[in-house]
Amino acid sequence: MKKRKSEGSQEINASSMADIAFLLLIFFLVTTTIASDKGLTIILPPKKTDITVIEQNERNVYVVLVNSKNQLLVEGEPMALPDLRAGVKKFILNNGEDKKSSDSPKDAAVSFKTDRATKHATYIRVYDEIIAAYNEIRAEKLGISVKDYITFDKEKAKKEPALIQKAELFAQKSNYVDQDVVDNYLSYDKDSRDKRKQRMLDAFTAARTSSKLLFVEKFYDVQKEYPKRISKAEPTKVE
Repeated sequence: MKKRKSEGSQEINASSMADIAFLLLIFFLVTTTIASDKGLTIILPPKKTDITVIEQNERNVYVVLVNSKNQLLVEGEPMALPDLRAGVKKFILNNGEDKKSSDSPKDAAVSFKTDRATKHATYIRVYDEIIAAYNEIRAEKLGISVKDYITFDKEKAKKEPALIQKAELFAQKSNYVDQDVVDNYLSYDKDSRDKRKQRMLDAFTAARTSSKLLFVEKFYDVQKEYPKRISKAEPTKVE
């Protein structure tokens, strides 16, 4: 019998294996989620090169410093953090009584600076105490609680018909027509040193005396009388 020819061994074609491996590599790179640890989402301000120097009487500046060990130094003396709020309030409300302290609430300013190694948590705590001092002063002048002051809805109060009527009267008498009539009326400062338009001052006075004083007007008056003047330097190290 004639022997059948051996068919020979079949070999696997591996010419496309490199392409398959390359495609798999791309697939895993695209679909794999790489875990990364995230820190605090706080963007520190850029370094300022053009700093505007404002002349300020030293007695009107309440200097608050925090060193690298997170220790508080106020007006050159060590101070415990719980005492800071009362210190800020006393300084703002001095009204010229103590010749070494502020002349008036409008002139008073708080300078808050930190060291490069100050912890961000300490910075936040100190800054919160300064803000709390202003909030307490304003709330006390309005005769309400701090919570009521903070939660007061200004936008809702601006829709009060009596307020809108006053604002429109102010716009008519001053010939100052603008879309934000209520905002312009509430933000107008009758005690401003810039009195270019006496007509606006007269119109503002007439509008204020047109009817009873509204709470929203008192709210804005207190903000103008006790402005938050805080000069702060952000910490450069966040922990």
